[in-house]
Amino acid sequence: MIIKRKLLFILGLALLLVIAGCGGSGSKKEEGKTSVATLKVKSGEFITMNSQENTDDSALLALQISITNNSDKSLDLLSDDFSLYDSNDEKVSVDEAIYDAPDDFKMLNTDGLAKGKTVTGYLPFRVAKNKSYELHYQPSVYEDSKQADEIVVKINTKNYKDHSGEAKDALDAYVQTVFFAKDVSNYSKWVANDAVKEKQRLKERFIKNMGSTLDDQLSNQQKNQIYTDFIAANREKGSVTLKVNTAFPNSAVVEVTPKVLYLDDMYDEVQDLKDQFIDDNRGAYSDYNAAMKGWYAYVAKNFSEVFKNNEARTSDNAYKINLKKQGDKWAVDSEKRSDNYDYEDLLSEMTGGY
Repeated sequence: MIIKRKLLFILGLALLLVIAGCGGSGSKKEEGKTSVATLKVKSGEFITMNSQENTDDSALLALQISITNNSDKSLDLLSDDFSLYDSNDEKVSVDEAIYDAPDDFKMLNTDGLAKGKTVTGYLPFRVAKNKSYELHYQPSVYEDSKQADEIVVKINTKNYKDHSGEAKDALDAYVQTVFFAKDVSNYSKWVANDAVKEKQRLKERFIKNMGSTLDDQLSNQQKNQIYTDFIAANREKGSVTLKVNTAFPNSAVVEVTPKVLYLDDMYDEVQDLKDQFIDDNRGAYSDYNAAMKGWYAYVAKNFSEVFKNNEARTSDNAYKINLKKQGDKWAVDSEKRSDNYDYEDLLSEMTGGY
């Protein structure tokens, strides 16, 4: 019995070593070394540029690569030194479309690399998802009489994720919660912004849009009622169209095209409401101030009908909204500042168009 136990232990240990060996071998597939350089694929992720959203057959894969100069001379790095080959030996060159990357997305520096030094950065390739490739790296110049050995590393694109949809989902949760006052159960899971504060800002903008005269004449309760009726109508009639403009591992820009109610479209309905008030209240007020006070109370009570009688209209503009990754959540850049005008313009559209 003891011998059997020892034998089982040995077999178990052997199996463990085999499994561990397989894992180690797999990790080495994304690393290659020659006397000139060491290449490591440290990570990778599908990204989006220029509103060209990824598909299964065409997706932009950014590989984070490190190069170490093992030679005793400075090593020149050129984007043409790197290429992918698919299973049919078709070449995929580095996609040089990225010209405006965020600070936390560092492209591979192609300046000279001193001996013994390492540089790390991203290289993008347009590939198909769930397919196998080979990454080839060969320095263009090593010695006049000798060509540097090529480094070949296996790349399987199914091992890399596409998180661009997360930013889009987060912004959709933000819009539905803040602008349309819907109950989105996963808001706190996806979005870092304080929804209560964002809703309050929206409300303040709407009341400002109504005009200072109306604001002065209405009680807080009346203003709240008009705002509540507006949001309810917008929630019923409005919508947004979202499109990913750019998506990097920790930042994204999503375009928002709103379809909402516009206060300018309500002029005729407000005029009809005024005519109705006059017809219903001829001789009911002794002076102008009393009549105006009655009119404002009438507006607060009946403005919901104006909203109901108007249809949402699709904006002529698409607004580019910036998002930043904060842990597992996305933060929508809603800060009021001069270079965040797209959010300010979107806020105006979502509160009646002023």
